[in-house]
Amino acid sequence: MARILIAVDGSPASLRALEFGASLAAKLGVGVVLLYVMQQVMLPMGGGGPETLSELQDALRTEGTQLLNSLADKARAHNVAVETELGVGTPALAIHDRSEAPDIQMVVMGSRGHGAMARLLLGSVATQVVHTSGKPVVVVR
Repeated sequence: MARILIAVDGSPASLRALEFGASLAAKLGVGVVLLYVMQQVMLPMGGGGPETLSELQDALRTEGTQLLNSLADKARAHNVAVETELGVGTPALAIHDRSEAPDIQMVVMGSRGHGAMARLLLGSVATQVVHTSGKPVVVVR
């Protein structure tokens, strides 16, 4: 089954991407996969023991799951089949890896709208995905 991968992070740009991607999926008669990627958590030396790290990871996982559930309801309002996935790692790499699956026909994601200097210094998840994905990528502003 063909699906559109929509990368979300809760930002206004990703919410616009969700609306665009779900609307497009409805018009094309395909489903969507909502992907939220948690950054890998690392504590500095002396920053607490394994319990602290585990608690932080659990809190981030819960927050990501709640966001995905909320956004899945918004996507379902477009009468499309919705699957949610919680990834862990570097967002650009996780989005790229998931986009390469045979069921994904396109990637839709938001642009945070950082200026050229910020993109130069920090990089952009959207820019990285555009340059690495073998699938069409739509960046919504």
